[in-house]
Amino acid sequence: MSSSGFKVIGRILLATGGGYFASSSAMAIFCLLLVTLGMPRADAVTLGIILVFAFYLCLILWVFAARALWRPVAVLSLLIASGYGLTAFVGHGG
Repeated sequence: MSSSGFKVIGRILLATGGGYFASSSAMAIFCLLLVTLGMPRADAVTLGIILVFAFYLCLILWVFAARALWRPVAVLSLLIASGYGLTAFVGHGG
C-alpha cells in the first residue's frame, strides 16, 4: 500500500474513533456545564445529545479538511483528556 493510502486510513481511523471519543467527552463537559448553570439534568442531557451529532460531523469534516494531521490529533487528544479527566474529577453528579 502506498504512503497516501496509509494517510487516508489514518484519517479515517482518527475521524471515526477520535471524533467519537472527543464528541462524547465534549458532551460530558457541556452537560456538566449546563447542570452547573442550573438546567435540569434531563434537559441538559437531551440538549447535549442533539448538539453532539452536529459536533461529531464537524470533527469528521475537519479531520479530512486539515492540511496537517497533527492539529486534529492534538485538539482531539486534548479534548478527550480534558473531558474524561473532568468527568473523573467531578464525578457523575449523583
